[in-house]
Amino acid sequence: MRIPLWIEAAKLKVLIFGGGSVGTRRAKLFASAGASVRVIAKEVSGELASLGVETIRADLYNYDPTDDIKWADIVVIAVDDKKLADMLYKKAESLGALVNDATDAERTHVVVPYERRIGGLRVAVTSEGAAGTPARLSLDVIEECINKSWIPRFYEIYSQLKKEAKKEIPDAKTRLRFYEALWQDETFKECIMRGDSAGALARGREILKMLKSLGHET
Repeated sequence: MRIPLWIEAAKLKVLIFGGGSVGTRRAKLFASAGASVRVIAKEVSGELASLGVETIRADLYNYDPTDDIKWADIVVIAVDDKKLADMLYKKAESLGALVNDATDAERTHVVVPYERRIGGLRVAVTSEGAAGTPARLSLDVIEECINKSWIPRFYEIYSQLKKEAKKEIPDAKTRLRFYEALWQDETFKECIMRGDSAGALARGREILKMLKSLGHET
């Protein structure tokens, strides 16, 4: 079963088989996030060539990618030849690689979702290959819903109070009590719901001061 994860891409080494439109998108995504990217393809798009990532021009039917696969943390298969894709997948899987297979979603290990930053949050959506366009368009609906809600305001106030709590309360358990107390406090919630950011921030600071004093007493 697949589970959602956020991974620091700057620590990844990504091998991409294929230099067409899909390979280019994957290379651009990972390279822009700081990953080390290596592309192996007979031909590459002009955009991919301009990215400055490592490129090996080779006929994958006659090239042994074993060392490249062992180098990589993630292997992307983005070739439009099914026979070649099957061959590369079997090779990568036999070497224990994590595979993002753009040619067959059912056997992919690493899913690349549609992603967007909305109201301070990063939201990712995938249909796991079943229906890409609805998944992509759902981000528009999610963005509209979140932006019309109290979530962006709550995010702004909560993140500010969390920064202050880290400075004011060194004990992690006490800070956790503060985070829990915020949303349990009716006055704080009412301020958030009616759009009173200043009131919510002030009430949050009252709760922070109270818990800080209790921490000193114990």
